[in-house]
Amino acid sequence: MNSFLYGILIALAVLGLVSLIAVWLCRHTARKVLHPISKRKALYAWPDQFGLPYENVVFKTQDNVTLRGWFVGAAEESDKTIILMHGWGMNRSDILKNTHFLHDLGFNLFYFDFRALGESGGKTSSIGYLELKDVAAAIRFLKETRPQFCAKIGLYGLSMGGMVAICEAAHNPEIACVVAEASYYSFRRVVSRWAWVHRRVPYFPLMPIILHYIRRQLGVNPERYSPKYNIPKIAPRPVFLIHGRYDNLVPAAQAKLLYKCAGEPKEIWLVPGAKHNQCAEVGGFEYKQRLADFYRKYLK
Repeated sequence: MNSFLYGILIALAVLGLVSLIAVWLCRHTARKVLHPISKRKALYAWPDQFGLPYENVVFKTQDNVTLRGWFVGAAEESDKTIILMHGWGMNRSDILKNTHFLHDLGFNLFYFDFRALGESGGKTSSIGYLELKDVAAAIRFLKETRPQFCAKIGLYGLSMGGMVAICEAAHNPEIACVVAEASYYSFRRVVSRWAWVHRRVPYFPLMPIILHYIRRQLGVNPERYSPKYNIPKIAPRPVFLIHGRYDNLVPAAQAKLLYKCAGEPKEIWLVPGAKHNQCAEVGGFEYKQRLADFYRKYLK
């Protein structure tokens, strides 16, 4: 065998090995996104630590996943409830500390863990698509067990929870208003950004393969459920977008695009100095004031 043919065979062998490694990396990354075992954290805060009486609740989704949460009733009986939803890799404790003050404004608060996170069952987290089944189950549970508290329902969502809030409101006319904090613009963009920030995976040529495996495992294209396609459908109900101006995972430009897509009435606040999931911490009193003003105005 001459040296030229030998060189070609070596090159083909190396190319084949690199391709196998690339495919393995793509499948591994897709599994990390959809099966975040390492992201399931124990709860570390409860409502009674903030002086709030609460009930532990358990309910099931239509695809038979058991979800767990808290119902925090208003001090004086109220027919207005805010459902509060955490982000990917988080649980309900993570948003309790920054939102429990809404109870003092006369609202019932309903927190729950999304599937595969916190105390809820399930092993697959889809960054939005499957979680739409979770919020639908939460609303159904409230209406079946506490109908007197459901005359007005508002949504609050952080990161992945923001995406779920936007999409649920778009298709559920019973939702009165929405606060979406650090929500992503499109599924493709947020997964690509996450893969680069946490794994240094370049978009080309690997991300199209990773997205292919995600679609294959979910049996659906989650891009179709992206907030950019759903936020225009919320109007004329109000939406408030909160975003860190220096968000490293979901750039603030995506919040501006969502705001542009949304119909009136709409509000946006880019929190100076805040990165991803830091708006409450950095925003401080102004964060609470803006959130309170929005719900007071639109969840009458």
